[in-house]
Amino acid sequence: MRNTLFCLLMVGYISTFAQNGTTFKVENLSKPEKLLFIKSYEDIYKGLILSDLKIYPYEIKEKNINVPFNIIAKSEAPDSLVNYNYNSFFYGMYQTYANHRPFVLSPDMIWLLINQGFARHVNANQESMRDLFVDFSGKQSLIVKANKKLEDPTLSWEEIFPQFTNQISNHTGSNLVETLTCNFSTTTSLEKVASEITIMEAMKPYFEFIVMYIVCGIPEITLEGTPEDWEKVLDKARRLKEYKLEWWISELEPLLEEFVKASKGEVNKDFWRNMFKYHSQKKYGAPDIIDGWIVKFFPYDKNGRRNNLKQLEGGNSLPDEIVKVDLKYLEVRNDTIIETPLELWSGFIGLQQNKDNFALRPQISWMIRKKDIGNKGLLSKLRVEAQEEGIGSGISIKVKEFPPVLLELKEIKSLKIEFTNEIDIPNELSEVKIGKLELSGKITGKGIERIKELFPNTEIKINGARISK
Repeated sequence: MRNTLFCLLMVGYISTFAQNGTTFKVENLSKPEKLLFIKSYEDIYKGLILSDLKIYPYEIKEKNINVPFNIIAKSEAPDSLVNYNYNSFFYGMYQTYANHRPFVLSPDMIWLLINQGFARHVNANQESMRDLFVDFSGKQSLIVKANKKLEDPTLSWEEIFPQFTNQISNHTGSNLVETLTCNFSTTTSLEKVASEITIMEAMKPYFEFIVMYIVCGIPEITLEGTPEDWEKVLDKARRLKEYKLEWWISELEPLLEEFVKASKGEVNKDFWRNMFKYHSQKKYGAPDIIDGWIVKFFPYDKNGRRNNLKQLEGGNSLPDEIVKVDLKYLEVRNDTIIETPLELWSGFIGLQQNKDNFALRPQISWMIRKKDIGNKGLLSKLRVEAQEEGIGSGISIKVKEFPPVLLELKEIKSLKIEFTNEIDIPNELSEVKIGKLELSGKITGKGIERIKELFPNTEIKINGARISK
């Protein structure tokens, strides 16, 4: 099958200006035939939580699984959005590319991508960069007081996050926080909060975040924004060079300069045609090789390894476009402290879809949920699967390290674990009654003998070879 190679979006040089941005033609292509499938805003977040737990939606009813979604708060967004799991921005652009849909970009969106890349850079090099941000070892606690209960719908989270970034700036200096915070003409409280949570993501190697409540106390591209906004994106990106990011920002500078020019009506058609390209032998499915310039906005893969900034091979290694930050909520009642662990989510949740011209616009969002510390959702699923028998039944997982949640089970009919590196089975698992155990991964002869001793009454296979019973 021939390689498929398309150029993004529309042609002809027709440039039109909106009140808050500019729209210009890039390619003269046929319009798409239909709208994309949409989901409700609430269901998207629930779907992402289920994805984290490796639970399919149909399993909830079929296997009677109780999933604690625990969503406390989330930003406002249209009720219906196109969604591509954790990569709605990237695959939204793929849809515009493959099916000739216009695309809308704003300074906030591009800056949030850069912000997320910066956060991953810091997390991947946290100790070598520590001296650039703080003068202490370990983590310090940053505490913000809330004036309402956690479940109170009127609790203003938009007022809480700036207090964290202000405290961060006391350690790092105001320049970093000012640079990373969205502050464009297109910025609303939504985008500002999303950027503040992403700052917290970048700084989480050095701080833990606590909210304390004291009961008796207190086919065309639209660039939104102005040319000044896009110049500010360029200037803010340049400021990040001093954080050992010359290798990345130098790649972004010529791209951001084209954003500035286009916002002024100086459209480089060849540049915008090369935003997103892929080469694939497949007729359907995700692209095999992506080598448009948008890949330069993804400096690290999901495992913290540097991308080469030239191409991405498939989408499985893409870093999530949603960051997650732990937060402690403390309710103080005289001498009693009640702690609730929370999780902050921030990033791209989906895409708005224009029903008239089929344009897609990435949707920034944030959400707060109670953290599932005990893995209750996953444990509920595993308890059901632990009692299943037959071909294709039972518990089957692929992991880097042994998941301790399995030790919560009393009996497992069939357990299959594929380790990405060395097989690592704790002694405690021998206390769980297991009918069939299938393991794959690196293991020594001594390690095999140990497994046999741990499970004398279990049917065992290791790397496809039957070793007992």
